[in-house]
Amino acid sequence: MASKPYFQVCVPTTHRGQPGRYGLHIFTGPASSSEEALRYAREACDTALAAQRPATGDGVLDSPARWRARGVCPEWVMDWEAATADVWQNESSLECPWPFVLTPAES
Repeated sequence: MASKPYFQVCVPTTHRGQPGRYGLHIFTGPASSSEEALRYAREACDTALAAQRPATGDGVLDSPARWRARGVCPEWVMDWEAATADVWQNESSLECPWPFVLTPAES
């Protein structure tokens, strides 16, 4: 059986208490398609949030499909409608098809 390609799923996030804070949460794992990758990423995120504790540091929670959720916190709202999934071409780096915009305070 051939192994599935690795995908990266980029999910825009906004902080619940501070809407001016935003970013991306990136999930990676094997999948047969971008639709499957999105489903697995969301399952991994939901599993981490259901555990009632952030999955940070060494506390990595794996979904049955071997997708990882690290650093998932309930303070951040995931915008799954705007999430993108692409085959991870370079496993030594994460490159999102996403324009990063820095505010003057961040540049």
